[in-house]
Amino acid sequence: MTNLTVDQLQKWYRKQLTKKSGEFVKQAERSYKVVERALKDVQEMVKAFESDGEDDPESSGIAARFGLKLKEIVSDFYVEKEITYESTEAMQGEIQRFIQELWGAGARWIKRMDKRHKTTIKALDEAMKELAKEMKRIGKLLYDYAWVKDLERIGGRITTLHDLTFSKDVFEEQIKTVLLKIQTAENDYQNAKRANDEFVEMSNVADLLNLDEQAERISSLLRMKLNPLKKQVKKFLQVDTGVRIGPAGQIALNEYFDDPYAAIAKEADGYPGLLEGLRGVQEAIERNKLDLKDRLGRRAIEEIEAISKGGLQDFQTQAKSIEEKRRTYAGSDVYKKSEELQTALNEAYKNLEYHRNDLLRIRDDLERQITKVNEFKTRIETEILAAFSEKVTIDLEVSLEPLLKMCTLE
Repeated sequence: MTNLTVDQLQKWYRKQLTKKSGEFVKQAERSYKVVERALKDVQEMVKAFESDGEDDPESSGIAARFGLKLKEIVSDFYVEKEITYESTEAMQGEIQRFIQELWGAGARWIKRMDKRHKTTIKALDEAMKELAKEMKRIGKLLYDYAWVKDLERIGGRITTLHDLTFSKDVFEEQIKTVLLKIQTAENDYQNAKRANDEFVEMSNVADLLNLDEQAERISSLLRMKLNPLKKQVKKFLQVDTGVRIGPAGQIALNEYFDDPYAAIAKEADGYPGLLEGLRGVQEAIERNKLDLKDRLGRRAIEEIEAISKGGLQDFQTQAKSIEEKRRTYAGSDVYKKSEELQTALNEAYKNLEYHRNDLLRIRDDLERQITKVNEFKTRIETEILAAFSEKVTIDLEVSLEPLLKMCTLE
């Protein structure tokens, strides 16, 4: 068994690959030379097509354009200099593209040339036939040595493993940057919180906040009080019962069951609009126009009578008192200052949470990276054993694990 670092593994692998794929490279090299020679021959033919002809200027112009196209096709032919299975596959594709483009251009211009280009065209045809034969040879070579492609894939995975393990510096720099931002955001949040707390403590803004709490409490109690009438009122508003109530009663029924606090605070003392609407509901129930179960009908009438006798009066008195105090405070700078400080505090908290979440995102990326490193390590060791009959253990000199601790917030 051999222990190798990733850098040592890359060198060891290249040496083993060279031994294993030597015959393939040798045969592929022959094809590379044939193709290179054919391309040079075509380049020479380009000169013949570019030469001027005084007898037939039109034919010469066509030949020149064809020559220019040939020159372009040759210059576009590209294959990696290093001979590998992958580059040989690419060369096979390049040959096919080259032949197709050349004869595509030939079909357009060759028939319009004069006979003095006949010899050159014939030579070009022979060159293309040789390239086509070589393309078939390459195809057979790739088929016979298909296993070389699997060997080369191992090299790609080793390179990926190298990149994954040596991304530690990038992650570490990201973490340090975000931690610095978190520290700054934490300071900003603490400063904003301190300023808001001091303002609440030293000003009457606490009374304003208390008013909000009182209003919320009254709103909840009103909803509980009106809830037994909710279904009955909804049905009354949706069904034509024949019972008529005025606009004020209709509006009150809608508003009280939407936002009871706002409705009772703005209505006149004794909530006449609500009482008008509820009397209509009561009449419809008593005339059996709402098709309700007896229990629901009786319960609704009981609640309506209780409300009519002042069951909501205490709530209305408190709501109007709260709104009166709010109007008094509304013109005060205290309320405006409180809003500004609370907004600043909220923004500071959002900013802090944003950077904390950014750190958690980096931690998630790290965990995925660590998992991927382990997967690649195991796979490479398995494939090397199968391909080269060598038991190799990869020693990961660089570990990403310690970086996870940097991503932990207290």
